Amino acid sequence: MYERFFNLKETPFSIAPNPHYLYMSRQHHEALAHLIYGVGRDGGFVLLTGEVGTGKTTVCRCFLEQIPDDTDVAFVLNPKLNVEELLATICDELSIPYIDDSVSVKDYVDCINNFLLRQHAGGRHTVLIIDEAQNLSADVLEQLRLLTNLETHEKKLLQIVLLGQPELQEMFRQPELRQLSQRVTARFHLNAMQPEEVGPYVYHRMAIAGAIDPRSIFPAATIARLHQITKGIPRVINLVCDRALLGAYSRETRVVDTNIVNTAANEVLGTRHWSTMTPKSPNPWAIGAAAAVLVLAVSMAGGWFWFSRDHIPVADSQAATAVADAAAPAVPTTALPPPSIAPAPGSVTQAGIATPVPVPAVAEPAVPAALPLSSAVNQSSIVDEGAAYVDLFKTWGVEYSPPRDGAACRFAESASLACLSRMGSLGSIKHLGVPVILKLFSEDGGEKYLVLKALDANQATVLLNGAETQVDMTELDRYWRGHFSLLWKKPPSYHGPLQPGAIAPLSKWLSYQLDVWERKPNPEMGRSTYDETLVERVKAFQRHVGETDDGIVGTSTLIQLSRRVDETIPVLMAERGGS
Repeated sequence: MYERFFNLKETPFSIAPNPHYLYMSRQHHEALAHLIYGVGRDGGFVLLTGEVGTGKTTVCRCFLEQIPDDTDVAFVLNPKLNVEELLATICDELSIPYIDDSVSVKDYVDCINNFLLRQHAGGRHTVLIIDEAQNLSADVLEQLRLLTNLETHEKKLLQIVLLGQPELQEMFRQPELRQLSQRVTARFHLNAMQPEEVGPYVYHRMAIAGAIDPRSIFPAATIARLHQITKGIPRVINLVCDRALLGAYSRETRVVDTNIVNTAANEVLGTRHWSTMTPKSPNPWAIGAAAAVLVLAVSMAGGWFWFSRDHIPVADSQAATAVADAAAPAVPTTALPPPSIAPAPGSVTQAGIATPVPVPAVAEPAVPAALPLSSAVNQSSIVDEGAAYVDLFKTWGVEYSPPRDGAACRFAESASLACLSRMGSLGSIKHLGVPVILKLFSEDGGEKYLVLKALDANQATVLLNGAETQVDMTELDRYWRGHFSLLWKKPPSYHGPLQPGAIAPLSKWLSYQLDVWERKPNPEMGRSTYDETLVERVKAFQRHVGETDDGIVGTSTLIQLSRRVDETIPVLMAERGGS
């Protein structure tokens, strides 16, 4: 209902376990690594536990996306079964045939054992995953242990992953299950989010759903209140945020303040559920006043859609600690095909296909090249943001028409691109090195937009309504206050900054692109693990291009790498290859 109001492509806070929206905090990275490590061992049990709503099932579904092709998986969602029903479910999941009306436990076990032996002989592996495993009875757990008895001299033939609430850990501590506990090869417990993780989590989901500036929708005071109410439980955060967005929509405001969050919590959780358990905090009137001041400041700075400086959380070895990283904001995710052939002039490149298409003229009159910038900014005919995106897409060789294609950033995904908005200086724009849209302010406070196409020492080449002109840098600085937007190519499976030690498909892409940048004769895809060797290569690249050499692969690092290896990417200044 509210998606169109907030310019979102879909609901950002669904409680369905969608791996696309998985926010990989430090502990989620560790949980995923434990699952992959455990399954890579020679059989036995892997335990992943956590409170209700902490993301166990979502992590598991992300894990399923990375299981090798030579692995067969049986996924049991309803564990409230007796021994016969569980064995029948396993057979159904693995497509093992049996006769319904005359099957004993022994028959089921024999069918499963024969299947496992055939799979092993064919070089395949088998994994059984059981969700809500705290509901398993002692008899069923014992039967699962017996299933893992089938083994060769080198390994057990069945790997079992159990997902459950904290009670599952207590079950495994019972003396009668000590044999089962000794077969656990890896275990991990997911905790609730720390206060500094809630903001990045909310902004990540909003960005994936298509929001250009999530921080203007959920200010800092709102995020702090959200953690107090939800105790950092992701599922509860989703429920409250979803209702809060609906509440903001009903009030026709694009800012979710603390009052809206409080109302949403009352509607979703009930007053007693959260208000009596909320830690003591500053006077709510003071919080509301601070939020009002913040909203007023944002409004005066340029409207509800003013973009603040992006940041990404980085976790230390003991606890997740957020640090601002303007080089690596969470952004909408799109798949990226291999670099395509550079489009010829006048062509359109979408999904790697170049098709000659004449670019239609913008309806508004073009600004003459000789027109001073002051006149252009203060006249009514200068392009709006949508028309500026027409010019920006043109620098990428892509035709964009707002009436036909809709919102620019949503359309960008169809062209394997994504939007990014920042606050910064001309130095930061030069560093990123791609054309940008500058947000200018006229003398009467009106918002104006133009595309910065090229820069030299004293002059800038800009596009106004499709017309290219030169402007003096000092004149440009008179009307520009630091806000800019750009398009960039994202690698496949990019869900957020890649941290050292993480296991993600992005590592393979990263290794290949670094091979290209290092001019290795035969570039190769690496492993899914972002290991120490690859981290050091990334740090060397970051030092070379002037990035912070922390080994964290965020948006800025990816932009720097992509424009150096992909000749189809337009550059702000002439530099290519190994620069």
